[in-house]
Order: sequence, then C-alpha cells, then structure tokens
Amino acid sequence: MATPIICRPPSFPIRRILNCPTEGRRRRMAGIDGGPYYGPTLTCLGCGDAWTCGEMHERPFQRGWRQKAVAAAKRAWEEAGRYTRAEYDAWLAAELAAATADSGRPAKDLPLPESAQS
Repeated sequence: MATPIICRPPSFPIRRILNCPTEGRRRRMAGIDGGPYYGPTLTCLGCGDAWTCGEMHERPFQRGWRQKAVAAAKRAWEEAGRYTRAEYDAWLAAELAAATADSGRPAKDLPLPESAQS
C-alpha cells in the first residue's frame, strides 16, 4: 500500500553534471528542485550518495542501498531529460509568483535562488 502524501512542496525534475564530493570528480546527478523555499535534492549516478543544499543525506543501514539509489537516480535522469530549460524557467517563475503574491512585489523584481541560476 502506498503512503499518501498530505503536504509537500511542488517539485521539478532536474539533472546536472557536477563535482561529486564522495568520488572527487564530475558525475551526472539527478533529482528534484523544490522551488523557492527548498533547495534541490540531487543523487549521484555513480555512487548513489544524495545531497540537499550541499549537505549529504544519511546512508541507509541496509544491503544494496547504493545500487537502489543509483537505479532510482538513473530513472530520475531520464525523467528530467523530457523537460527543457525554458519549461523549468516557466515553472520556477510561476512558483515565485505564487510565493510572492502577498508581498506586493512582482516576481520579476525578486532575485532568483542560487540553485536556479545554474
């Protein structure tokens, strides 16, 4: 039985080629961008380690976790490949507009988060 998700931030699948701190070299990384309030969560397709806002996630205490994490990251890499940069920019602009609707300032006047500038 699947666990229902009551509340979660909107997300957009992303993929990047970044330096993996675990392996010390450039690797493909895939994951989600959680919008203006949450940093991107990325998993390395080489080692399976995951990070959010530069902080490494805990490694699970179970056999085969690395292979499962790499397989899930590869699926996320394929999913993120369906989207263009323009679609991502439109999604982020809509999220910023919704988040700033009460501030009285248009979203175009607000600086983009550091994760969105890469």
